[in-house]
This record gives sequence, C-alpha cells and structure tokens, in this order.
Amino acid sequence: MGLKVMSLGAGLLLSFAAAAQAQSDWKSEWEKTLAAAEKEGEVALYGAYRSGVREAVSEFSKRYPKIKFNHVAGSGSELANKVMAEKRANRHFIDIAVGGSGTMVLVYFRGGLLEAMSSAFILPEVKDPSHWWGKKHHYADPEGGFVLMAQGDVNTRIGALNTKLVKADEIQSWWDLLSPKWKGKIVMTDPRSRGNIGNWRYIYYNPELGPDFVRRLLSETEVTFSSNERQMMDWLASGKYAIYVMAKDEDLAQAMKQGLSVDFLESRKEMAELGTGSGHIAFFKNAPHPNAARVYINWFLSREGQTAWQKYTGG
Repeated sequence: MGLKVMSLGAGLLLSFAAAAQAQSDWKSEWEKTLAAAEKEGEVALYGAYRSGVREAVSEFSKRYPKIKFNHVAGSGSELANKVMAEKRANRHFIDIAVGGSGTMVLVYFRGGLLEAMSSAFILPEVKDPSHWWGKKHHYADPEGGFVLMAQGDVNTRIGALNTKLVKADEIQSWWDLLSPKWKGKIVMTDPRSRGNIGNWRYIYYNPELGPDFVRRLLSETEVTFSSNERQMMDWLASGKYAIYVMAKDEDLAQAMKQGLSVDFLESRKEMAELGTGSGHIAFFKNAPHPNAARVYINWFLSREGQTAWQKYTGG
C-alpha cells in the first residue's frame, strides 16, 4: 500500500513538473519573441480595405505600443500584383496577409510564398487545437497548414438595398433579383475578380440556386460590375442603383451609421451560407519583421484579438 501511495505521489510530482516546464517554455519563448519584435519596431500587414480594421488594430497598438502597425490596404488582386512585383524584384516588405481565400491560396500559397502558420504559434490558447472550434485549426489551402481560417460567418445575406427604392418585403429570395423591375438597377462585384469566391461557390453549389440561377443573374438583369466597393456603396446610397449584391457587411453597417438610405438585404427562403469571408491569415517567408509578425499573429488569434476583430469588423 505504501509503495502504491509513493508511486502515485511520484507520478503527480512528475506531472506537475512537466506542466510547470511547459508553461515556463512558452513564456520564455514569448518574452524572447516580444523583445525581438519591439526591437524590429513594426509589422506590415497587407489586407483588403474593410471598415473597422483601423479600430481593431488600434487594440493591438494599445497592447504593444512599441510595435508600429503598417496596414497596406487594397483589393485582393491589387495586393497580389504588388506582392508579386516586390518578390520578383527580391524586395521583401510584407510580413502577414489577411483576406479572402482566393488570393491567399491561388497566388500566395501556390507561389510558395508562405511559411507554415504553426511556426508562428506560441500562446497556448492559439497553439493548442483543443481551444478551437472542432478541436482543430482550419485551413483553406490543400496542404492544410498555410492559410488559416480565422473567422466563420453564418448568414442569409444577399447584399444591400436602397431603402427609398426597395420595399422591405419586395425581395424574399435570390430568385426575386430576376424580376424585370430590377433590370439595370443591380450592381455587384465583378465575378472575374478574386473577391467573393465563397459567395459564388455558395450560389453555384446550392441546390436551391445553382448554375441556372448564376447564368440568368448575369445574362438577364443587365447587372453592372465593379471592383471598387466604396464606389458601389456610394452608388447604392445615391440611388443610382437599387440593389448591391454581395455588399460587405461592415461597409454597409458603416453607411447605415452615417444615416444613409441603405439596409441589409436578406434571403428568407434559401438555406444559410457558412463562410469565412476575408478572415484568412497567412505568414510570409522572408518577412522583414518575423518576430513582430509572430506577436501580431498570436494576438490576432487570441481571445482578445478575435474579440476586437469581431467587435469592429463584424467578422
């Protein structure tokens, strides 16, 4: 009996010692990384413009005032062209990218530009998969390790409407967009661009919509395409167009806050969409500020960072 008690006691001591060592290891690594990051002095993130990013990032700057945050904003295509031009010239300015899966996977991942995300994980709440939905990290790239899905959205959104031109109950379904009443009065993101791939995938593979709906939407409605999201929101608010399909939630929320005549346009008939929007994050090879990048990635993926991101961007 005495031997069993002693064995149990020894086992507990070893377990406590291992736990203490693990905690000591990550804290030591974190302190070392943070010190190096503060010495680097800044972190450069390339990401699509979206309302609330500045406010969300200000929370990071408050937490780590010695690390300047440099946000280079643009569309996925614009930023991809910029990154590739920099890489061809052997100039390395980007540390991290945040955006949609199209550019992140088709350009950055396939171009071999990314580090494995796990190489940046330090904080236990970030590194340990058990803290994540489904008890694992979710990735968009085929190798499952480079383009991390950092947000998930469930919605029934079609886009946005001008409240002076569209009555609240006039559009109940995506199919209602095909009504002759809206011919020439719809604006949307150019489907040939990399943006909104998830939205198009949802429509195309949705048994309630599918290829036939896509064909009719693009051929029968005289829809206007643009890649300038701010311009499209301005057009909607001014009444130039009655409907803005696939409008970004955060841009619409900002316009509503300004008192403009716009509102959310929802489908009340088709099944909801589960997507990740522009909430993917990737860590670049040859990052000029690798330690600052690791600090930002860990903050962004922590409860504090995710709460700030959700609060200000709606993601």
